[in-house]
Amino acid sequence: MVISNAIYKSVEHRVIVNPNKERVSLAYFYNPKSDLLIHPAPELITPEAPSLYPSMTFDEYRLFIRTRGPQGKSQVESLKSPR
Repeated sequence: MVISNAIYKSVEHRVIVNPNKERVSLAYFYNPKSDLLIHPAPELITPEAPSLYPSMTFDEYRLFIRTRGPQGKSQVESLKSPR
């Protein structure tokens, strides 16, 4: 959501368990370098649609997520810059 300046929302996902069939789930994560600067894409910032999120390193973003605990989309929304 940060890179798209909230134009594209993150996907809420869930699993509906089938009690009659076994299921295996695997999670894969890819993280950028810790010092990579994360910010809305410049092409999506205009006078009519200013940046909603401050620039931050991936480490700062990860620390923010870890210190607040899992809170879903509201957590990313709380990163928005006050207007």
